[in-house]
Order: sequence, then C-alpha cells, then structure tokens
Amino acid sequence: MNSIAFGFTANIDLLANVTEQFYEEIKANATGVREPVIDTWEKFCTAVEWNIKRGSGAEYIVTEQSILSRLEKSLRWKRAIGGTGIQAGCAASRAGYNSIVNIPVTSEEFVSLISGYENLKLVPKQSGEVPKHYILEYDNGISSNRIIFRKDNEFSSNMIGDRFVNELLNVENNINWLLISGYNAFDRSEEITKFLQERVEVLKLMGDKKPKVHLELASIWSLEEQWKIIKTMQGFIDSIGMNEDEFQELFELNEPLLEYEDHQLIKVIDKANEALAVPYFILHTKQFSLAKSSRFETSSWTESLKNGNQFAFARAMTGKVCDKMAIHQFSEQSSLNPRGERLRNLTNGRKDITVCPSYIGKTTSTIGLGDTFTAGLLVEAPKEFIQLVEIS
Repeated sequence: MNSIAFGFTANIDLLANVTEQFYEEIKANATGVREPVIDTWEKFCTAVEWNIKRGSGAEYIVTEQSILSRLEKSLRWKRAIGGTGIQAGCAASRAGYNSIVNIPVTSEEFVSLISGYENLKLVPKQSGEVPKHYILEYDNGISSNRIIFRKDNEFSSNMIGDRFVNELLNVENNINWLLISGYNAFDRSEEITKFLQERVEVLKLMGDKKPKVHLELASIWSLEEQWKIIKTMQGFIDSIGMNEDEFQELFELNEPLLEYEDHQLIKVIDKANEALAVPYFILHTKQFSLAKSSRFETSSWTESLKNGNQFAFARAMTGKVCDKMAIHQFSEQSSLNPRGERLRNLTNGRKDITVCPSYIGKTTSTIGLGDTFTAGLLVEAPKEFIQLVEIS
C-alpha cells in the first residue's frame, strides 16, 4: 500500500471555549494595537478581542510564562495532540491510509493521547518535554474560529531525525506525497533560515526517490519570513496550501477574501497564483476549496479536493477525526455550499482552475480542520501532472 509522510512538528494542544465571563474580562483589558508577540496580559486581551471581532484565526507567541499560567487558570481545558504533521497523519490513518509522521520530541503524555490508530508509524527523534499550545475556540454569532497561543523557543531548528529521513528513502514505503510544515514554530529569522536549509538538503538527498511535496502554510509572526519560506522552497515543492485567513495576510488584502464578489475573487486568485510561482496552489476555505495552476491542468485534483472537504467536514461536525465510513455518511447527508457551487460554475470550462464546494452543517469544533483537509487532499492527490496546452 502507498504511504503519505507528514512533517515536521508535533505538540500537545490544550483546548477551551471562550466563555461569556472570560470575554468580558478580555474586552475590559484590551488596549492598544495587536502584536504578533505577546508579553503582557493587555496585549493578550487585545489579540483575542481583535480576532473575535474579525472572525479570524491566528497564532501568537507568548514570551511571558505568567500570561499562559493565568490563561490556564481562567478556563476549563481538555488535552489533545497538536501540530500539522501529526494532526494530518492521524486523520489519514483513521481513514485507512498508511501514514509516517516525524515527531521532534515525544513523551509518555504525548503517546497516551494517540491510541487506536492503525497504519500510523510515529518516528520520534528524541524524548523530552513536548511543547503545549493553548487554543481558544469562539463563536461570534456570525462565524466560529480558533486562536492559538504558544510559548517562545519551542523547538530547535534541527527537528528532523535521521530515522525519519531513512523512512523517506526506503522505497518499500511507497511514499507518494510528503507534507512539509512547521516553519511557524520558530521565533527568529536565523532559525527559520537554518530549518529551510535542512529541508532543502533532505529533499536534495532524496534525488529521484523524492515524492511529490506539499508545503502547507500557517500564520506566522512576520510577513517577510512567510515570503522567505515560499521563495526558498519554490523549486522543491509541487503544491502549496493555505486557508482564507492566511491568504488575506499573505497578500495584504484590505478585506476578507470571502467577502469579495465572485468574479473579483477569481481575479485575486489568478493574480496570487502568479506570485506564488509553484506548480499548484491549493486554497481551502469554509465555502470551497480549489486548485490553481499556470502550468498544469487542475482537473486531476477534483477527487482530492472533494476528499479533503469531506475529511474536514466530518471533523467539523464531530470534533474528531473520522473513519472513511463516517466521512462519507456525513457528506452524503449534507448539501453543498451555494457560494462554492457558484464559483465552480463560474470557472467551469477552465483547465487552469478547479473549484470544489464545501459542505453545509453545524460546526462542533474548528480545531484541526485545515490539517484534516490537507490529509484528505494528499491521500488522493495526483501522482502525475498534465501539462497545459496553449492554443494559439
């Protein structure tokens, strides 16, 4: 059976809902301008209120431990696994696909949170203290989302173990796609640069054994660093993925992407694809997902986009990763998002873009939806690309 490899971070998530009482305290202490790095309770409150008012998700670095301690005492928390690599790996595994996951640091507590997953191979580099992320879920009456807070200096830049590299090189694993992520785990530019260099060296080492490679973006503290990541990896990846919030930040849109009129939204996508300069651009949103390319046909992504939407929808409905039967049951019982259907019809006939509508249902949790979408996408992603033919 073919496999998908997932990297590179893994952590423990502490999950809580924003209560009315807690939000009143937040509003009372929110002052000043939102900042990506937080060192006071007032800056923490400002970040929370800013995101809730906007209905967006984000990730923040907290440099003062007392803030996280105060936060932990303010709400009731439940523990779960976190990190794009391990979240996507577990989602693929639960649906019946072989998954190989790089684990930078493992512990008994971390392992205890992972049970009942067949076809899941964890490849830890070392044992030690696993970083914890504090995730606040909220519903502002219009939309629901999550805000992530983590301490600084979580990982060293050398987080890929030799064992994981050996798994990548082992032809018997039949790895079709490799997910690379986790660049937002670092707090300094030089750490990101070192991490990028290590990724490039690993991909070069694989030579003709290199599988298709997907880079999944995440909210990061510096727009300049985000573009550095993209430009460094452009020549080594086959696709790049992001959600609507990350898209808005990356391209500095004045308003949320999903508020654009249909024709204008497609124009923005076309222009963004030119700037990204990778074989395929994948966008996943609450309303639809899409594949865009200037060089290759995108129809080969139709089933993988649909699969990603179904994976994410089942998790949104249940708050957990689901097996294949449950995934299909939820999608079969639900209708398609009308905005997604309009955009699909609008782009029908174009070979350079494929839009797949999302599903409509009541969201139980927003945690891990992007990672779960990516898992569903990659397990069915095309292995061969068809060149676009220009008609003169």
